[in-house]
Amino acid sequence: MLRAVLSALLLLLSGAAAQTAQTSASPDRPPTVILISFDGWRWDYDTKAPAPNLRSLMARGVRAENLIPSFPSKTFPNHYTIVTGLYPGHHGIVANVIRDPQTGRTFRMTNARELRDPMWWGGEPIWVTAERQRRPTASMYWVGSEAPIGGVRPRYWKPYDERFPPNARVDQVLRWLDLPSAERPTFLTLYFEDTDSAGHDEGPESTAVREAIRRADGYLGRLLRGLDRRGLADTVNIIVVSDHGMAAVDTTRVVVLDDYVSLDDVVVADINPTVGIFPRQGREDAVFRALARAHPHLSVYLKAQTPERWRYRDHPRIPPLVGVADEGWQIALGSTVRDVIAGRVRPVRGQHGYDPMLMSMRGIFVAAGPAFRRGVTVPAFENVHIYNVLAEVLRLTPARNDGDPAVARSLLR
Repeated sequence: MLRAVLSALLLLLSGAAAQTAQTSASPDRPPTVILISFDGWRWDYDTKAPAPNLRSLMARGVRAENLIPSFPSKTFPNHYTIVTGLYPGHHGIVANVIRDPQTGRTFRMTNARELRDPMWWGGEPIWVTAERQRRPTASMYWVGSEAPIGGVRPRYWKPYDERFPPNARVDQVLRWLDLPSAERPTFLTLYFEDTDSAGHDEGPESTAVREAIRRADGYLGRLLRGLDRRGLADTVNIIVVSDHGMAAVDTTRVVVLDDYVSLDDVVVADINPTVGIFPRQGREDAVFRALARAHPHLSVYLKAQTPERWRYRDHPRIPPLVGVADEGWQIALGSTVRDVIAGRVRPVRGQHGYDPMLMSMRGIFVAAGPAFRRGVTVPAFENVHIYNVLAEVLRLTPARNDGDPAVARSLLR
C-alpha cells in the first residue's frame, strides 16, 4: 500500500515538473533581451587584454568577425542606427553635433533640452516598437531614450550621468528584472563608456585602454553572475555591441580648416575627423573649390556626391559640404590648435568618425542566449541590421527600416 502511494506521488511530482518545464519554454512567454554597448570597443580589443566574460559569450553564442558602423562612425549616429535599423542619413542624427537648417537650432550631446526634444529623432527605436506592442522596456542609458519619440519613452529610463558608477548600472538592470512579471521589462539596455574615454585620452594601444577592457568585461561578469543567481542565465538573450572602433592620432597630423577657408564664409556644424559645412549664401562654389584642393589628407564632397555606400545624401540636416580626414588625421580650427600648443586643451590620442570601411573603425557584435546560434562566427555585417535581430528575438512586428531580415535569420537558431 505504501509503495503504491509513493509511486503515485512520484508520478504526480514528475508530471508537475514536466508541466513546469513546458511552461518555462512556452512560445507564449515573452523572451527577454539585454542590449549592451561598450562604447568605442574596437573589433580586436578582446585580444589586447583579458576579457573572459565576453569570450564566454562568444563560445556559447554567435559573433561577427566585426561590426561595420554607419557613416559617420561616431557615437550618437551609430547608437541610434543600432536601435532603429536606419542609416544616419535617414533617421536624422547625422553627427554628434547637428545644425537643423529649418529651425536654426543646434543639437549637442551635452544639451539635455535638445536631447529630450522628439523633433530630432526620426525613425522608431526598438523600445518604441516594443512599448506599442505592449512589451515593457527599460533603458540604463541609450542614445534617444530620454526623448518621447512618437510620444513614447521606455517604461523605465534614466537620464545619462557619466558619474553614475558602472556597477550600479548593472545592479539597476538586475532590479528591473526582479519586478513582478506584469511589470518586468523584456527589452533592456546597458551602456558603458570606459573604452571610448580611454581610447580618446591615451590612444587605442595604450595601457589605459587595456585597463578599460578589463573593467568593461568585469561589468559584464557582474551582470552574468546576477542572472545566474536569479536562474535566468539560460533564458535571457544578451547582445553586446559597440558603436565604432578607434584610430591613433597625434598633433603632427592635423588639417587646420581656417588655413584654407575664411570662417566668415561658413558655419561649421560638425568637426573632427569629419567636417560638416554650411557655406554662407553666395559663397557655396568658392568654399567648395577651396576645400576640394585644400589638403591631400582631406576629402570634401558635395552632399549629393558623397559615397553612395554611406547613404548620406537624403536628410536636410546633412550639410551641403561634407568632409572626412584620412585615417589618423584630424580636422581642427586654428584656435583649437593654439589651445593645444599652449597647454590649455589636452590633445587627444585616439579618434573615430572616419570611413566605416576602415578596420580601425569596426566594432563588435556578440550574442548569446536561447534565440541565438552557438559557437558560430559569421562574416562582418553593418550595424543597421541589428534592429531586425532585436525585433525577431522579441517577436515584434518591426517598423520600416533599412536592414535586411536575412542577416537576422543568419544569427538565430
